[in-house]
Amino acid sequence: MGFLYVLEGLRAPLLDKLLGVVTLLGGEGVFIALAIIVYWCVSKRDGYYLIAAGVGGTVVSQGLKITCRVPRPWVRDPDFTIVESARAGATGYSFPSGHSQNAVVALGGAARIVGHKAAKAALWVVAALVCFSRMYLGVHTPADVAVGAAIGLALVFGLRPLFQKDDIRVTEAVFRIIFVLAAAGCWLSGADMLAGADPDNLAEFQKNSYTMFGVAAAVMVAAPIEQRYIRFETKAPWWAQVLKCALGLALVMGLRVALKGPLNALFGGRQAANAVRYMLMVLAAILVWPLTFRWFGKGCPMGKKGKKVLMIVLIVLLILAVLAAVACWAVRHDSSMEPRDFPDAQNPLITPLGVTMLSGHRAGGGVAPENTMMALENCVNSPDYHLDVFEFDLHLTADGELVLLHDATLDRTSDAAEVFGEENVDVGSKTFQQLRQLNMGAKFIAEDGSMPFADLHGDDVPDELRIVSLDETLTYLESAGPFRYIIEIKNGGDQGREAADKLYATLTEHGCLDRAVIGTFHNEITAYMDETYPDMPRSAGVNEVVRFYFSALLGLKMDASQMHYKALQIPTTDYFVNLGTSRVVNYAHEHDVAVQYWTINDPAQMARLQSIGADAIMTDLPDVGATVLNQP
Repeated sequence: MGFLYVLEGLRAPLLDKLLGVVTLLGGEGVFIALAIIVYWCVSKRDGYYLIAAGVGGTVVSQGLKITCRVPRPWVRDPDFTIVESARAGATGYSFPSGHSQNAVVALGGAARIVGHKAAKAALWVVAALVCFSRMYLGVHTPADVAVGAAIGLALVFGLRPLFQKDDIRVTEAVFRIIFVLAAAGCWLSGADMLAGADPDNLAEFQKNSYTMFGVAAAVMVAAPIEQRYIRFETKAPWWAQVLKCALGLALVMGLRVALKGPLNALFGGRQAANAVRYMLMVLAAILVWPLTFRWFGKGCPMGKKGKKVLMIVLIVLLILAVLAAVACWAVRHDSSMEPRDFPDAQNPLITPLGVTMLSGHRAGGGVAPENTMMALENCVNSPDYHLDVFEFDLHLTADGELVLLHDATLDRTSDAAEVFGEENVDVGSKTFQQLRQLNMGAKFIAEDGSMPFADLHGDDVPDELRIVSLDETLTYLESAGPFRYIIEIKNGGDQGREAADKLYATLTEHGCLDRAVIGTFHNEITAYMDETYPDMPRSAGVNEVVRFYFSALLGLKMDASQMHYKALQIPTTDYFVNLGTSRVVNYAHEHDVAVQYWTINDPAQMARLQSIGADAIMTDLPDVGATVLNQP
């Protein structure tokens, strides 16, 4: 940590931005693009070499991460600060550094392939800069970087001799080993021995294990098929090579993005979706796009006029790529606008600058089982903190009762699979009394890694761990309050409209309609609330957030009469765009709209959002939030 503090003292805005760009060269996308270009344009053997080193390195580093479970530097030392723009890319445990390993594999592996000495040196220098950037930005310690780089070096130099000959049997053997290791990671990610790992980090390990499993499986299948039936040549005129790579990478990377949503929906959010997605990407890169290479190798024969058209297309693509890069920077970078106070704001949800309301996300689901009476009571009775706002989610049961639950199914939080004898039971298929049989704290993991309520079933389950209705919740909280509420309707369609009806009636009955802000991801429910219950305060819908953000980015004035929402309930960088900026907050307050961020569990991020004027922060850890935030 001492070295990181030295680097912290050397930081400057220009250097922060420069090394923030350099560190991106250690990302997954850069590695994928470089490995594919080498495979298509230089040598199939060298392409397999890079892929093997990268995939093998990820398997090893992810195994070390979940085994050692070393927290990030700012978690180990709360006084240490990082460069905020690097936070979004710093996921999972800290040791070892995945970016350092990726950079050494991709750039160092490329250096082993190229023949020009100056190019070799330049590639190694850039790889070293990526490693340094991880420490400068504050997201890794020297030990993290050293071990990550060492894994990369071992693979770059250790695998190189195996790929000196064009022997497909060697490629198959190497990827069989990687396949087995990745399969072991997939199995371990669901095993009891890892139950004590932090859930977010465990999910990261699981995602990467399934991803590498998919890649290794695809190469094992595709490599021998390509050698026997396709046998493409890598040679082509330079301009045809550029066109081949531009169009091919657009295809592969387009699949990477386009398949994510549909496959996640198909697999119900399971990580197997990642395995299938990356498998299809690799199959496209090895078996599908190379079918066009004979045409590219001949210089794309189509006459002079056709070649001119292709060159124009290429230039247009390059211009679009530059514009896309600029657009990405514009929506990702942190605004330097000075936060402003708005003492004349009419919206009661807008707080003075430097004062931020504390909201318990899912009623403080990181401290007690989420969305349960135990969590509610824990927040009300805690001597260590006071919640200003309770946040919880609502689903409609089969008999029309609104209950507190985040997921549409019950397995993640309860013992439903044991009680009902089947997995993925939809909450809407059971009555309230049937759901009351469940232990809603069965999967809760305490701070020490234990699962204190896992063995409670049937009559042994206390009432505070059974599913709770909205009416019970408000009866209890209103007797202990008053509090404010952030409530999300999870149902869509007719069920969502029925849920909105019942929610409005219940809030009115308990006299807290004006202290609640209702949110939903379903645009049709937003429209229904505006039409039927214009006096029910709500947050911005998905389309409204998008419109609002780009209006703020471009400095456009919005028509207040068209803004039917009282608050933006948004993440910071969960959806690529950076919404956690003073520009967004200032613009919202100018339009009398409050800004409430979810789900913020890191103390440094809480403090930063408070400093830019956030009105409320939703956190799973209200005990941590209370130590950071200045509450009203």
